[in-house]
Amino acid sequence: MDEGDSHPAIGPAGDKVWEDMVKNMLRGQMMHHGVSYATLAERLAAFGITDNELNLRNKVSRGRFTAVFFMQCMKALNVEWLNVPVSVEDAAQKGGAQALARSPSKPTGSR
Repeated sequence: MDEGDSHPAIGPAGDKVWEDMVKNMLRGQMMHHGVSYATLAERLAAFGITDNELNLRNKVSRGRFTAVFFMQCMKALNVEWLNVPVSVEDAAQKGGAQALARSPSKPTGSR
């Protein structure tokens, strides 16, 4: 595929849209599990990650964090299944985190 080509299911998307989607995926999991930034900071500390509530809030708000940090957060939130949205744009828009929080936590028929 050329750089200008897009995946038919997601369409063209710049980095900002992807960052917003990942930010909303993390925030959606926090909402789904009822975990605040302060609690997430405490849980991450158990893995040796020392970020305070304000630092976490800012990092997540920017949407610019590593895949390692994202997975550490998923583990701290006890996420077993991660629903990756089909539409990057829908997941990235305002209200995307709330919609993702309401989505099923694991596929139908999974144990």
